[in-house]
Amino acid sequence: MDKVKKLILFSIPMSVCNFRCHYCYLSQREESYQGIHPVMAYTPEQVAKALTINRVGGKAYMNFCADGETLLVKNIDLYIKLLVEEGHYAEIVTNLTVTPVLEKILSWDRELLKRVEFKCSFHYLELKKKNLLSVFAENVNKIWEAGASANIEITPNDELIPYLDEVKAYSKLHFGALPHLTIARDDRTRKIDYLTGLPMQEYDVVWSQFDSDFWNYKKSIFGKKQRGFCYAGMWSVYVNLSTGIARQCYCGEILGDIFKDPLAPLPQKPIGKCPLAHCYNGHMLLKLGLAPDGDCDALNEGYGDIRNRKMPDGREWLVPELLAFFNSRCGESNKQLTKAEKRRILIAAPWKRILRKVKKGYHKLIPEKRGRHDSDNC
Repeated sequence: MDKVKKLILFSIPMSVCNFRCHYCYLSQREESYQGIHPVMAYTPEQVAKALTINRVGGKAYMNFCADGETLLVKNIDLYIKLLVEEGHYAEIVTNLTVTPVLEKILSWDRELLKRVEFKCSFHYLELKKKNLLSVFAENVNKIWEAGASANIEITPNDELIPYLDEVKAYSKLHFGALPHLTIARDDRTRKIDYLTGLPMQEYDVVWSQFDSDFWNYKKSIFGKKQRGFCYAGMWSVYVNLSTGIARQCYCGEILGDIFKDPLAPLPQKPIGKCPLAHCYNGHMLLKLGLAPDGDCDALNEGYGDIRNRKMPDGREWLVPELLAFFNSRCGESNKQLTKAEKRRILIAAPWKRILRKVKKGYHKLIPEKRGRHDSDNC
Protein backbone atom coordinates (compact mmCIF):
# COMPACT_ATOMS: atom_id res chain seq x y z
CA MET A 1 0.00 0.00 0.00
CA ASP A 2 1.29 3.45 -0.93
CA LYS A 3 2.06 5.80 1.96
CA VAL A 4 2.52 9.56 1.85
CA LYS A 5 6.14 10.69 1.95
CA LYS A 6 5.71 14.44 1.48
CA LEU A 7 3.01 17.08 1.06
CA ILE A 8 3.55 19.42 -1.88
CA LEU A 9 1.06 22.26 -1.84
CA PHE A 10 0.92 24.15 -5.14
CA SER A 11 -0.15 27.77 -4.95
CA ILE A 12 -1.09 29.22 -8.34
CA PRO A 13 -1.24 33.06 -8.43
CA MET A 14 -4.04 33.26 -10.98
CA SER A 15 -7.06 35.36 -9.99
CA VAL A 16 -9.18 34.52 -13.04
CA CYS A 17 -12.49 33.06 -11.90
CA ASN A 18 -15.91 32.52 -13.44
CA PHE A 19 -17.57 32.89 -10.01
CA ARG A 20 -18.07 35.86 -7.69
CA CYS A 21 -18.73 34.21 -4.33
CA HIS A 22 -19.42 36.89 -1.71
CA TYR A 23 -17.33 35.15 0.98
CA CYS A 24 -14.21 34.71 -1.17
CA TYR A 25 -11.15 36.82 -0.47
CA LEU A 26 -10.72 37.42 -4.20
CA SER A 27 -13.74 39.69 -4.25
CA GLN A 28 -12.01 41.94 -1.72
CA ARG A 29 -8.82 42.43 -3.74
CA GLU A 30 -8.48 45.31 -6.19
CA GLU A 31 -6.30 43.29 -8.58
CA SER A 32 -8.71 40.35 -8.82
CA TYR A 33 -10.76 39.45 -11.89
CA GLN A 34 -8.48 41.30 -14.30
CA GLY A 35 -8.19 38.27 -16.58
CA ILE A 36 -4.43 38.05 -16.17
CA HIS A 37 -2.88 34.58 -16.25
CA PRO A 38 0.48 33.93 -14.58
CA VAL A 39 3.58 33.48 -16.68
CA MET A 40 4.77 29.94 -15.98
CA ALA A 41 8.54 29.94 -15.65
CA TYR A 42 8.69 26.15 -16.00
CA THR A 43 6.99 23.74 -18.38
CA PRO A 44 5.02 20.72 -17.15
CA GLU A 45 7.96 18.53 -18.17
CA GLN A 46 10.41 20.61 -16.13
CA VAL A 47 8.19 20.51 -13.05
CA ALA A 48 7.78 16.74 -13.32
CA LYS A 49 11.54 16.31 -13.73
CA ALA A 50 12.08 18.36 -10.57
CA LEU A 51 9.66 16.25 -8.54
CA THR A 52 10.51 12.68 -9.42
CA ILE A 53 9.79 9.88 -6.95
CA ASN A 54 13.54 9.57 -6.46
CA ARG A 55 14.03 13.23 -5.55
CA VAL A 56 10.95 13.42 -3.33
CA GLY A 57 11.95 10.15 -1.66
CA GLY A 58 8.56 8.55 -2.22
CA LYS A 59 5.03 9.34 -3.29
CA ALA A 60 3.67 12.78 -2.49
CA TYR A 61 0.23 14.17 -1.79
CA MET A 62 -0.02 17.15 -4.16
CA ASN A 63 -2.67 19.82 -3.75
CA PHE A 64 -3.37 22.12 -6.72
CA CYS A 65 -5.18 25.33 -5.84
CA ALA A 66 -5.29 28.61 -7.76
CA ASP A 67 -6.31 31.94 -6.27
CA GLY A 68 -9.16 31.82 -8.78
CA GLU A 69 -10.60 28.74 -10.51
CA THR A 70 -7.88 26.10 -10.75
CA LEU A 71 -9.11 24.49 -13.98
CA LEU A 72 -8.81 27.85 -15.78
CA VAL A 73 -5.01 27.80 -15.37
CA LYS A 74 -3.41 27.26 -18.77
CA ASN A 75 -2.15 23.67 -19.22
CA ILE A 76 -3.01 22.72 -15.64
CA ASP A 77 -4.08 19.28 -16.86
CA LEU A 78 -0.60 18.66 -18.28
CA TYR A 79 1.16 19.71 -15.06
CA ILE A 80 -1.03 17.36 -13.04
CA LYS A 81 -0.86 14.46 -15.50
CA LEU A 82 2.93 14.25 -15.63
CA LEU A 83 3.17 14.29 -11.83
CA VAL A 84 0.50 11.61 -11.49
CA GLU A 85 2.28 9.53 -14.14
CA GLU A 86 5.39 9.83 -11.96
CA GLY A 87 3.40 8.06 -9.23
CA HIS A 88 2.19 10.94 -7.04
CA TYR A 89 -1.38 11.57 -5.84
CA ALA A 90 -3.24 14.76 -6.79
CA GLU A 91 -5.99 16.75 -5.10
CA ILE A 92 -7.52 19.40 -7.35
CA VAL A 93 -9.54 22.25 -5.84
CA THR A 94 -12.22 23.36 -8.29
CA ASN A 95 -15.73 24.77 -8.64
CA LEU A 96 -16.22 22.00 -11.22
CA THR A 97 -17.82 24.09 -13.96
CA VAL A 98 -14.93 24.18 -16.46
CA THR A 99 -16.16 21.03 -18.20
CA PRO A 100 -13.72 20.89 -21.19
CA VAL A 101 -10.66 20.78 -18.92
CA LEU A 102 -12.31 18.35 -16.55
CA GLU A 103 -13.07 16.02 -19.46
CA LYS A 104 -9.44 16.15 -20.60
CA ILE A 105 -8.37 14.90 -17.17
CA LEU A 106 -11.11 12.24 -17.05
CA SER A 107 -9.92 10.87 -20.41
CA TRP A 108 -6.74 9.57 -18.76
CA ASP A 109 -6.18 5.89 -18.08
CA ARG A 110 -8.22 4.64 -15.10
CA GLU A 111 -5.03 3.52 -13.35
CA LEU A 112 -3.90 7.15 -13.26
CA LEU A 113 -7.31 8.39 -12.17
CA LYS A 114 -7.20 6.14 -9.12
CA ARG A 115 -4.66 8.65 -7.78
CA VAL A 116 -6.69 11.78 -8.57
CA GLU A 117 -9.24 13.42 -6.29
CA PHE A 118 -11.32 16.52 -6.95
CA LYS A 119 -12.23 18.75 -4.03
CA CYS A 120 -15.49 20.01 -5.51
CA SER A 121 -16.35 23.39 -4.01
CA PHE A 122 -20.14 23.41 -3.92
CA HIS A 123 -20.87 27.14 -4.17
CA TYR A 124 -24.62 26.58 -4.13
CA LEU A 125 -25.86 30.16 -4.39
CA GLU A 126 -23.45 31.04 -7.19
CA LEU A 127 -24.29 27.85 -9.08
CA LYS A 128 -27.99 28.56 -8.69
CA LYS A 129 -27.61 32.17 -9.81
CA LYS A 130 -25.67 31.12 -12.92
CA ASN A 131 -27.97 28.17 -13.67
CA LEU A 132 -25.03 25.75 -13.32
CA LEU A 133 -26.31 23.37 -10.65
CA SER A 134 -26.96 20.63 -13.20
CA VAL A 135 -23.48 21.11 -14.71
CA PHE A 136 -21.90 20.71 -11.29
CA ALA A 137 -23.90 17.57 -10.50
CA GLU A 138 -23.23 16.00 -13.90
CA ASN A 139 -19.51 16.65 -13.55
CA VAL A 140 -19.36 15.10 -10.08
CA ASN A 141 -20.88 11.93 -11.45
CA LYS A 142 -18.56 11.98 -14.48
CA ILE A 143 -15.64 11.88 -12.04
CA TRP A 144 -16.94 8.78 -10.30
CA GLU A 145 -17.82 7.07 -13.59
CA ALA A 146 -14.27 7.69 -14.88
CA GLY A 147 -12.73 6.03 -11.81
CA ALA A 148 -11.46 9.11 -9.98
CA SER A 149 -12.49 10.43 -6.56
CA ALA A 150 -14.66 13.42 -5.73
CA ASN A 151 -15.73 14.97 -2.49
CA ILE A 152 -18.30 17.73 -2.28
CA GLU A 153 -17.67 20.57 0.13
CA ILE A 154 -19.65 23.64 1.09
CA THR A 155 -18.34 26.79 2.75
CA PRO A 156 -20.80 27.57 5.59
CA ASN A 157 -21.96 31.14 5.17
CA ASP A 158 -24.81 33.02 6.77
CA GLU A 159 -26.43 33.90 3.44
CA LEU A 160 -26.89 30.22 2.58
CA ILE A 161 -28.89 29.34 5.70
CA PRO A 162 -32.37 30.00 4.20
CA TYR A 163 -31.56 27.47 1.45
CA LEU A 164 -30.28 24.58 3.54
CA ASP A 165 -33.27 22.31 2.95
CA GLU A 166 -32.75 22.78 -0.80
CA VAL A 167 -29.04 22.03 -0.48
CA LYS A 168 -29.64 18.83 1.47
CA ALA A 169 -32.31 17.53 -0.88
CA TYR A 170 -30.23 18.31 -3.97
CA SER A 171 -27.14 16.69 -2.50
CA LYS A 172 -28.85 13.47 -1.49
CA LEU A 173 -30.41 13.18 -4.93
CA HIS A 174 -27.26 13.84 -6.97
CA PHE A 175 -24.34 12.91 -4.69
CA GLY A 176 -25.90 10.16 -2.57
CA ALA A 177 -24.98 12.02 0.64
CA LEU A 178 -24.84 15.44 2.22
CA PRO A 179 -21.86 17.66 1.38
CA HIS A 180 -19.01 18.06 3.81
CA LEU A 181 -18.47 21.45 5.40
CA THR A 182 -15.33 23.53 5.63
CA ILE A 183 -15.00 26.72 7.72
CA ALA A 184 -14.99 30.25 6.34
CA ARG A 185 -12.39 32.39 8.09
CA ASP A 186 -11.80 36.10 8.51
CA ASP A 187 -8.17 36.83 7.69
CA ARG A 188 -8.43 40.45 8.83
CA THR A 189 -8.22 39.24 12.41
CA ARG A 190 -5.04 38.26 14.24
CA LYS A 191 -6.73 35.13 15.62
CA ILE A 192 -8.07 34.19 12.15
CA ASP A 193 -11.64 33.99 13.44
CA TYR A 194 -14.77 32.37 12.06
CA LEU A 195 -16.39 34.36 9.26
CA THR A 196 -19.96 34.50 10.55
CA GLY A 197 -22.32 36.91 12.24
CA LEU A 198 -23.92 34.13 14.30
CA PRO A 199 -23.15 33.38 17.93
CA MET A 200 -21.09 30.19 18.12
CA GLN A 201 -23.87 28.19 19.75
CA GLU A 202 -26.29 29.05 16.95
CA TYR A 203 -23.59 28.49 14.31
CA ASP A 204 -23.02 24.97 15.66
CA VAL A 205 -26.73 24.14 15.74
CA VAL A 206 -27.29 25.33 12.16
CA TRP A 207 -24.39 23.51 10.54
CA SER A 208 -24.21 20.35 12.65
CA GLN A 209 -27.24 19.03 10.75
CA PHE A 210 -24.87 18.08 7.91
CA ASP A 211 -23.17 15.49 10.15
CA SER A 212 -19.82 16.19 8.50
CA ASP A 213 -16.77 14.51 10.02
CA PHE A 214 -14.68 16.97 8.03
CA TRP A 215 -16.38 19.93 9.73
CA ASN A 216 -16.29 18.22 13.13
CA TYR A 217 -12.54 17.79 12.88
CA LYS A 218 -11.97 21.34 11.66
CA LYS A 219 -14.11 22.60 14.54
CA SER A 220 -12.01 20.59 17.01
CA ILE A 221 -8.78 22.34 15.94
CA PHE A 222 -10.03 25.75 14.77
CA GLY A 223 -8.77 28.41 17.16
CA LYS A 224 -6.56 25.89 18.98
CA LYS A 225 -2.91 26.87 19.03
CA GLN A 226 -0.72 24.17 17.50
CA ARG A 227 2.12 23.62 19.96
CA GLY A 228 3.62 20.39 18.65
CA PHE A 229 6.83 20.44 16.63
CA CYS A 230 5.80 20.98 12.99
CA TYR A 231 7.77 19.38 10.13
CA ALA A 232 6.40 21.77 7.47
CA GLY A 233 9.38 22.75 5.35
CA MET A 234 10.80 19.24 5.70
CA TRP A 235 7.92 16.82 5.22
CA SER A 236 5.95 19.39 3.23
CA VAL A 237 6.56 22.45 1.10
CA TYR A 238 4.35 25.28 -0.18
CA VAL A 239 5.30 26.03 -3.79
CA ASN A 240 4.36 28.73 -6.26
CA LEU A 241 3.75 26.64 -9.39
CA SER A 242 4.43 29.60 -11.69
CA THR A 243 7.90 30.37 -10.27
CA GLY A 244 9.09 27.34 -8.32
CA ILE A 245 9.65 29.49 -5.23
CA ALA A 246 8.89 27.49 -2.10
CA ARG A 247 8.05 28.40 1.48
CA GLN A 248 8.08 26.21 4.54
CA CYS A 249 4.29 26.51 4.79
CA TYR A 250 1.65 29.17 4.22
CA CYS A 251 3.91 31.25 6.44
CA GLY A 252 7.55 30.84 7.34
CA GLU A 253 10.79 31.25 5.43
CA ILE A 254 11.35 31.24 1.68
CA LEU A 255 13.33 28.13 0.74
CA GLY A 256 14.21 29.07 -2.82
CA ASP A 257 13.36 27.78 -6.30
CA ILE A 258 12.93 24.01 -6.09
CA PHE A 259 12.40 23.55 -9.85
CA LYS A 260 15.66 25.21 -10.96
CA ASP A 261 18.02 22.34 -10.17
CA PRO A 262 16.25 18.96 -10.28
CA LEU A 263 19.39 17.21 -9.08
CA ALA A 264 19.70 19.19 -5.85
CA PRO A 265 18.11 17.77 -2.68
CA LEU A 266 14.74 19.23 -1.74
CA PRO A 267 14.76 21.63 1.25
CA GLN A 268 14.88 20.04 4.70
CA LYS A 269 14.17 23.00 6.96
CA PRO A 270 11.23 22.40 9.30
CA ILE A 271 9.34 25.38 10.66
CA GLY A 272 9.26 23.81 14.13
CA LYS A 273 6.95 26.21 15.94
CA CYS A 274 3.90 27.50 14.06
CA PRO A 275 3.64 31.30 14.40
CA LEU A 276 -0.06 31.45 13.47
CA ALA A 277 -2.93 31.56 15.93
CA HIS A 278 -4.03 28.12 14.78
CA CYS A 279 -3.44 25.66 11.96
CA TYR A 280 -6.64 26.44 10.10
CA ASN A 281 -5.72 24.00 7.32
CA GLY A 282 -4.93 21.33 9.89
CA HIS A 283 -7.62 19.14 8.34
CA MET A 284 -4.86 18.38 5.83
CA LEU A 285 -1.57 19.31 7.49
CA LEU A 286 -2.25 17.70 10.87
CA LYS A 287 -4.25 14.75 9.58
CA LEU A 288 -1.43 13.87 7.18
CA GLY A 289 0.98 13.97 10.09
CA LEU A 290 3.09 17.14 10.02
CA ALA A 291 2.97 17.53 13.81
CA PRO A 292 3.12 13.94 15.11
CA ASP A 293 3.75 14.95 18.71
CA GLY A 294 1.05 17.63 18.78
CA ASP A 295 -2.25 17.57 20.65
CA CYS A 296 -4.58 18.63 17.83
CA ASP A 297 -5.90 15.29 16.63
CA ALA A 298 -9.13 14.94 18.57
CA LEU A 299 -10.62 12.42 16.12
CA ASN A 300 -8.93 9.20 15.05
CA GLU A 301 -10.07 9.15 11.42
CA GLY A 302 -7.50 9.70 8.69
CA TYR A 303 -7.57 12.47 6.12
CA GLY A 304 -9.26 10.13 3.65
CA ASP A 305 -11.95 9.21 6.16
CA ILE A 306 -12.96 12.80 6.81
CA ARG A 307 -13.08 13.53 3.05
CA ASN A 308 -15.12 10.41 2.22
CA ARG A 309 -18.85 9.63 2.26
CA LYS A 310 -20.74 6.39 1.65
CA MET A 311 -23.71 6.37 -0.70
CA PRO A 312 -26.91 4.30 -0.34
CA ASP A 313 -25.91 2.02 -3.24
CA GLY A 314 -22.67 1.05 -1.48
CA ARG A 315 -20.34 3.25 -3.50
CA GLU A 316 -17.98 5.70 -1.80
CA TRP A 317 -16.84 9.16 -2.81
CA LEU A 318 -13.15 8.13 -2.71
CA VAL A 319 -11.77 5.09 -4.51
CA PRO A 320 -10.04 2.53 -2.22
CA GLU A 321 -6.48 3.23 -3.42
CA LEU A 322 -6.72 6.97 -2.84
CA LEU A 323 -8.61 6.54 0.43
CA ALA A 324 -5.85 4.33 1.81
CA PHE A 325 -3.12 6.76 0.71
CA PHE A 326 -4.95 9.74 2.22
CA ASN A 327 -5.28 7.79 5.47
CA SER A 328 -1.50 7.29 5.76
CA ARG A 329 0.71 9.79 7.58
CA CYS A 330 4.09 11.32 6.91
CA GLY A 331 5.49 9.88 10.13
CA GLU A 332 5.11 6.38 8.66
CA SER A 333 7.56 7.22 5.85
CA ASN A 334 9.92 9.72 7.50
CA LYS A 335 12.32 9.66 10.42
CA GLN A 336 11.52 12.06 13.24
CA LEU A 337 14.16 14.40 14.62
CA THR A 338 15.70 13.93 18.04
CA LYS A 339 14.91 16.32 20.90
CA ALA A 340 18.34 17.91 20.49
CA GLU A 341 17.81 18.46 16.76
CA LYS A 342 14.40 20.01 17.37
CA ARG A 343 15.83 22.31 20.04
CA ARG A 344 18.54 23.60 17.68
CA ILE A 345 15.91 24.37 15.00
CA LEU A 346 13.66 26.21 17.44
CA ILE A 347 16.53 28.31 18.78
CA ALA A 348 17.64 29.32 15.26
CA ALA A 349 14.15 30.17 13.93
CA PRO A 350 13.52 33.90 13.20
CA TRP A 351 10.44 34.05 15.44
CA LYS A 352 10.56 37.70 16.39
CA ARG A 353 10.43 38.86 12.79
CA ILE A 354 7.65 36.42 11.87
CA LEU A 355 5.58 37.16 14.96
CA ARG A 356 5.75 40.91 14.29
CA LYS A 357 4.05 40.21 10.96
CA VAL A 358 1.48 37.94 12.61
CA LYS A 359 0.47 40.72 14.98
CA LYS A 360 -0.29 42.91 11.97
CA GLY A 361 -2.74 40.32 10.65
CA TYR A 362 -2.53 37.06 8.72
CA HIS A 363 -3.14 38.78 5.39
CA LYS A 364 0.03 40.83 6.01
CA LEU A 365 2.05 37.68 6.65
CA ILE A 366 1.29 35.95 3.37
CA PRO A 367 1.34 38.25 0.32
CA GLU A 368 -1.09 36.26 -1.85
CA LYS A 369 -3.73 36.23 0.94
CA ARG A 370 -4.02 39.98 1.44
CA GLY A 371 -7.78 40.16 0.93
CA ARG A 372 -10.26 40.85 3.72
CA HIS A 373 -12.12 37.56 3.75
CA ASP A 374 -10.93 34.09 2.89
CA SER A 375 -12.86 30.90 2.34
CA ASP A 376 -10.99 27.69 2.90
CA ASN A 377 -9.32 26.69 -0.35
CA CYS A 378 -7.52 23.45 0.37
